[in-house]
Amino acid sequence: MDQTEQKYTVATYSYTCTAYVRTTLRRALELQGTHNVWAGTEYVNAARAMVPNTYATTRLPDEQTWELTKLELLTIGRAIAWRRARRHAGLADTNTPLDLEMEWGQIQDEIHRVLQGVWHSEGKYWM
Repeated sequence: MDQTEQKYTVATYSYTCTAYVRTTLRRALELQGTHNVWAGTEYVNAARAMVPNTYATTRLPDEQTWELTKLELLTIGRAIAWRRARRHAGLADTNTPLDLEMEWGQIQDEIHRVLQGVWHSEGKYWM
C-alpha cells in the first residue's frame, strides 16, 4: 500500500459491526474460489491484508473509527453486498434476529456513504 494514498474515515459503531465486517471478509475469502466474490486479485489481496487469519485483526481493530483506502472500502463494500444477497436469498445468516440485522445495517450504510463520497469527489455522481 502506498503511504501517500488517500485514507477515508469510517465509523464502526460497535463491536458487533466490526466483527460483522471481519467475518464477512473471511467468509468471502473462503468462498472466493466457488462464489467469485471479487473480480480482481487486488481485492482478494486487500481482503487478506485486512483479515490475515482468524486470530489477527490488526488492520480492522475494534475501534470507533477505521482509516481505509479506496481499495479497502471497495473490497469491504463488495463483500457486504455479496453477503447481503446471500442473506436475502436464504443462503446465509438464516434465523438472524432483526435487531442484529439492523445493527449490521449501520456499518453497511456507513461503508456505502463513505464510498459514495469518494465517487462524488471523483465526479461520478451516478454511483
